[in-house]
Amino acid sequence: MGKKEYHIYVRGKAVPVSEEVYKAYWKITEHEKYLQRKDWKYDVIPFSAMDYDGHFVDNIIDERIDLEKIVEVKMQIEELNKALATLTKEERELMEAIFYREESLRSISRKEKVTHQAIGQRRDQILEKLRKILEDKI
Repeated sequence: MGKKEYHIYVRGKAVPVSEEVYKAYWKITEHEKYLQRKDWKYDVIPFSAMDYDGHFVDNIIDERIDLEKIVEVKMQIEELNKALATLTKEERELMEAIFYREESLRSISRKEKVTHQAIGQRRDQILEKLRKILEDKI
């Protein structure tokens, strides 16, 4: 049985190489693949994405993110927090129980010893008050 031959393909042609060169080539190739997988995993922009002037080519802006929408939502949240701050302590506590702690109207009504319909009406009145405050801001 003869000695094993090693080849590396260059431009589609097999080039005979020594075992040492073959192993070094594949070690580098596998390391490059490993680094590329890491880049993809952590959304790293490779230097190969740079154009001839050294600027990143259309990779800085992530098209999946709507920055305007994020800013708009943050502004709406700020306005909502300001509106919530205008509520009385009891109104705020009811809104927190319903929307933040996700308590049911029935469980709140049992604690306060009133009907769940009364709690529902209070909730609706508070929401209407918040709606009017927020409409005035726009």
